[in-house]
Amino acid sequence: ETDAAEQAKAQHRSLAEKLSQEGSEDGQAVQLPAALTAMLDRLEGELRRNAVSEESRAWLAGCGLTPEQMAGQLEPEYTPQRKIHLYHCDQRGLPLALITPDNTVAWRGEYDEWGNLSGEENPADLEQLIRLPGQQYDEESG
Repeated sequence: ETDAAEQAKAQHRSLAEKLSQEGSEDGQAVQLPAALTAMLDRLEGELRRNAVSEESRAWLAGCGLTPEQMAGQLEPEYTPQRKIHLYHCDQRGLPLALITPDNTVAWRGEYDEWGNLSGEENPADLEQLIRLPGQQYDEESG
């Protein structure tokens, strides 16, 4: 599971939400029409892709704004660090190994006939809790 701090970092306000919350001179929230919210959402997507359409440029110019000014209003997107592992499983779906993208074994497990982990090689100190399909190891219940 992702801890609460990581989840909080990953959440950000959309451009429409930010302008709605900070839009008035006195700091009070402003109710934006649905059509404007849709246009701002489309503009935000274009700005994040660095591909602002001519339609959006014309709309911004009519408001006296530039794409660069609006890009400065965007909240940064948080991208958490991710590690990718490939599961190598037996015919029952029991994970036998976790392989990294550079083909090294990050975790390897051996099981008894009932699917209980009888030994493991864990040089990367990973917590691999998946067992048979639909099952997850739990310290309390075993």
